[in-house]
Amino acid sequence: MAAETDTDVASETVDMSEAAHLLGGAGDVGAAEPVEDNAAEVPAEAQAEPGDAEGLGGGAAPQAGDEPPDFWSPGDKALWPQLPEQLRTLLTKYERKRIAYGERRAREMAAVREDAARATQAARATAEQSAAWWQQNGPAFRQAFVDRWASVDWKALAEKDPAEVQRLIKQRQDEETLLADADRRGQADIAAAQERVKQELLAARQAEHAKLAERLPDFFGPERARQTYDELSRFLFAKGIPADRIAAIYEAPIIELALSALRFERAQAALHRSRGAKQGGTIRPTPTRIDPGPGNAPGSRTGEAIRQAGERFRQSGGTSIADAAELIRLSGL
Repeated sequence: MAAETDTDVASETVDMSEAAHLLGGAGDVGAAEPVEDNAAEVPAEAQAEPGDAEGLGGGAAPQAGDEPPDFWSPGDKALWPQLPEQLRTLLTKYERKRIAYGERRAREMAAVREDAARATQAARATAEQSAAWWQQNGPAFRQAFVDRWASVDWKALAEKDPAEVQRLIKQRQDEETLLADADRRGQADIAAAQERVKQELLAARQAEHAKLAERLPDFFGPERARQTYDELSRFLFAKGIPADRIAAIYEAPIIELALSALRFERAQAALHRSRGAKQGGTIRPTPTRIDPGPGNAPGSRTGEAIRQAGERFRQSGGTSIADAAELIRLSGL
């Protein structure tokens, strides 16, 4: 990782008992060198941290009190109180520097990634503009080239000035080569733009299908998804929606709405069949008036809304998906 420097001495397994023994006499040494004199061993990036006068890196999360670094093992943390105070101060200082350096490097790398993403987006936009421009103007250039050289009377010019004929032939070949190269680049840009659109559409379709599979696994799970999509396609086609429009539908809310309408029609048909079977095969139409009852008291707005939604759905001949969804919602199906 970029955050690792020669100062992360604590990132490896350390024999803390040996370190305490070796530095146990540090307090007896005469004029000990200041801690800041060891800054020459720290990378230039770490030395440049603001607030270095007290060994704190700018933006670093300081350790709470006199405690060992968080990433130390429990066994090493238990040896922390045995270390001389000067060594604990030194380790704490450079641990804060290490954290600050890692945070700054992470911010720098994030900025680099953002710049690369912006550059990629700009290059993609330029390529798309180039493809659109050539798609619009390429045929005109090709026609202009044909018209330009079709007007030359090569036979008369050859009799009059053979050298000029050779010059014009060379010029025509050069222009033809340039036009072919421009056409090749333009077609490549067009193909790349179309492929990007195709990939983006595929990614969008997969994302919307993932939403459906998460919310309705019984219908859009791995084993049922294909069957559900086929049934929805036949259902929408029977309602008069063109096949190409059906194939272009991939938005999860629209598919959920179509599924709700399909399920409602199936439930309604099953209800009519069951009523007809109970009444000796006679199927009665849905009554246009709902008698007052516990769920449809005169002051019940919900009952009136259900009646109105059902009436609108019947008047539309069962083709209104919006009315079907509203009736399902109000009925609590």
